[in-house]
Amino acid sequence: MNRRTFLHSALTTAAAVAASGTLGGHRALAIGEGAMGVGGGQTPRPKGVPPEWRAQGKWIIPTNKPSRFGLKVMAFNPIPAPDPAKWTLEIGGLVEEPITLKATDLDNLPKVEQSSRLKCVQCWSGRVKWTGFGAKSLLKATRLKAGAGWVRVDCADKYYDFVKLDDLFNERTIFAVGMNGEAMPPEHGAPLRLVMPFKYGYKSSKLITKLTFVEKGERGLVTDGMPYYSESGDILPGLDHPFEFPDEARKIKGGEIVEY
Repeated sequence: MNRRTFLHSALTTAAAVAASGTLGGHRALAIGEGAMGVGGGQTPRPKGVPPEWRAQGKWIIPTNKPSRFGLKVMAFNPIPAPDPAKWTLEIGGLVEEPITLKATDLDNLPKVEQSSRLKCVQCWSGRVKWTGFGAKSLLKATRLKAGAGWVRVDCADKYYDFVKLDDLFNERTIFAVGMNGEAMPPEHGAPLRLVMPFKYGYKSSKLITKLTFVEKGERGLVTDGMPYYSESGDILPGLDHPFEFPDEARKIKGGEIVEY
């Protein structure tokens, strides 16, 4: 059995479990919005995180309806909510000097705000006011080597993806730490997630723990094992079902949705 066949079989089995039961004592999670994962911890959540997520060992569970932030909670593997005090981000590969950042390091970066719509390949979407910073700000402590053309994005639940540097440094791409004026909760990607509004949500990886810069990209996890997930993740022309307009389908022309 080759790698692609194995991944398709494994992901199909996981999807069946998610639809019908539990996995390891916790309900299995669905793929869609992006990547997840960070290990659990026993320290209190920082101020600004919703009170319901301050409980010790809270698990990230997917939802069929949008949260109060206007997005469904999507996930890949069942994991506990992250502990910001223990979280780290490794940046390596084709860089002049590998570095490791902590959550407090992200607090010191200059922030920008961006209103953009997250479009899921499952046809729904929601608009969020994101708070974060661009890749250039995140990488100011090191420099990329000349051969770098892609970045591999790893998340603590073993989700991974590959992103072209042209997309990573796009003016509409940000690394988000907050949403709608609040600290971003773990079910939507804290401590750190990507937001690429011109791509389907599975390209906006959540709960990122490692960035590895490489010369050539490969297929991400879902594009290597699931149908209908393109390697580029570009939003195609078609229909959208925005949560702000229940029971209403809107035509989209492809690319970032800016009309509403």
